[in-house]
Amino acid sequence: MFKRKWSIALLILLCGFLYTLAQFVLSTNRLQRQVDSLLPGQAQSASSRRVIFISQELDNPFWRSIEQGALQAAGKFDMNLEYTGPLRINPEEQLSQLERAIATRPDAIIVQGSGESASRNLIDRAESFGIPVVTVDADEPGSHRLFYVGTDNLAAGKEMGQLVAEATGGKGTIGVLVGTPRADSQRLRLEGLRSVVQEYPELKIADIRSSDISRLQASEQTRSLLAAHPELKAVVGFSSLDGLGAMDAAQRLGKKGLLLFAFDDLAETKEAVHKGMIKVTLVQQPLEMGAEAVTLLNDYFHEKAVPDVNFTSISPLGGSGITESSGESGP
Repeated sequence: MFKRKWSIALLILLCGFLYTLAQFVLSTNRLQRQVDSLLPGQAQSASSRRVIFISQELDNPFWRSIEQGALQAAGKFDMNLEYTGPLRINPEEQLSQLERAIATRPDAIIVQGSGESASRNLIDRAESFGIPVVTVDADEPGSHRLFYVGTDNLAAGKEMGQLVAEATGGKGTIGVLVGTPRADSQRLRLEGLRSVVQEYPELKIADIRSSDISRLQASEQTRSLLAAHPELKAVVGFSSLDGLGAMDAAQRLGKKGLLLFAFDDLAETKEAVHKGMIKVTLVQQPLEMGAEAVTLLNDYFHEKAVPDVNFTSISPLGGSGITESSGESGP
């Protein structure tokens, strides 16, 4: 009788021990899952990689093309790409979105560099949390970003300068439109253009205006440029809507013979080039930018070395003896 009671007691103790052990294992597994969700890139499969892509302007055709390239590559590598951005160009909102993205602890962030110290600080904060940040279109020098993918904007500005010098014979006055002077990409393109113009003593830049990446503003600024400098021989636009805006102004004013130089290959821009209304446009490769950014991120996640800077191609469309690029068309 005594032995039977002892056996029952031992069985109860054993059951209690097994129950406690099971609860411990379940609690440990739950805790591990919570830790994994807070530590991006740790013990996660490629299919769970979450990448946030913050554009400069949500529905801008150029940025939608970068998104398209990124989505194609993300599908190939089983990544979850979340695309966002300000409704209109707004550097402060772009930084706020970057800060909010960091707080969600994604596996990586793709964003345009802005050249602002606040941007560098946020990128460095992300890096301190183990979140790699990739810059596209415009770099963020001096930050701890992982790598840059995009146009060599200084070289693009120099190429534009050579195209202008060739078309004008190295003589005359030109006006320049930039999307926004705060953007590093626009600053570098302008720097490249100036470096070439300086080589031609009879070629001058009359003025530089900002279009805020708006076709209407580009048109208004061109009209103002022509009013202030009726001798203008050419207008150069460094963002995607500048050339079309300048064309609108020239048509309204009946300004014939004005040489227009554009950037990117929106459908209307290509049509204007083919009709001779825009002399030349420099075509970037936004699809290539997006695809390359995600592809290199995948290499990084698999512990492969990634280049610090990755320049995508540009090619001129239009002009004397210049043929259309056979590369991927961006906006």
